[in-house]
Amino acid sequence: MKLTLVNKILEAKDTYSFYFESDISFDWQAGQYLVLKIDDQERQLTISSSPTEKTIQITTRIRQESEFKQKLTNLKIGEVVEARGPFGTFVLTEHYSLIPNHLFLAGGIGITPFRSMIKYNIDSNFKIPMFLVYSNSDPDFVFKNELDNWQKENDFIKVHYHDSSVSGHLDVAKLSSLISNHYSLISCFWSVGPKEFVNSMEDILEELKVPQDQIKTEKFIGY
Repeated sequence: MKLTLVNKILEAKDTYSFYFESDISFDWQAGQYLVLKIDDQERQLTISSSPTEKTIQITTRIRQESEFKQKLTNLKIGEVVEARGPFGTFVLTEHYSLIPNHLFLAGGIGITPFRSMIKYNIDSNFKIPMFLVYSNSDPDFVFKNELDNWQKENDFIKVHYHDSSVSGHLDVAKLSSLISNHYSLISCFWSVGPKEFVNSMEDILEELKVPQDQIKTEKFIGY
């Protein structure tokens, strides 16, 4: 399919959202990704918009050493790129509305699928209780204004921002403290972000004796 760029905005330091319209009818599940092609290069990029939203939103961190990311940044409004998808099984579907209390563990740009899931939850009126623990290496959190508004307007959404440059990396003690009031009620644990972050979260959840069948993860490699 072909995607036309209709808008792009700076979300945080070195992080942009790109908004596309498709030339064909296109449906996706919250948390899925596309394979975007620019010239002869392809990259997997999460769809950060909810299936309930009109445009396809791709949010990514721009790295100077990535030729693909530089080409993406330099796209002009109205330019067309090719895409394939959607792909991925790290998704929130209506089925999860039957499972109470979800813990989201986001590392850095790993917030993108959770943005889609939270918005989908709200727009679909599922009212699934979601507790997001968002860890970032600095205080410039992507989507912070949206997340703040969503938790203010919806009592089933809770967000905790963890600036690791101030508080250190999340560990068993820190996470246990954060979820101490919710842990016995949490039924599904989700973690996404760089490989090192997700590996660390898996180790912590194992130490907390969370059953494997209650854990869903996705590792961003080479983003």
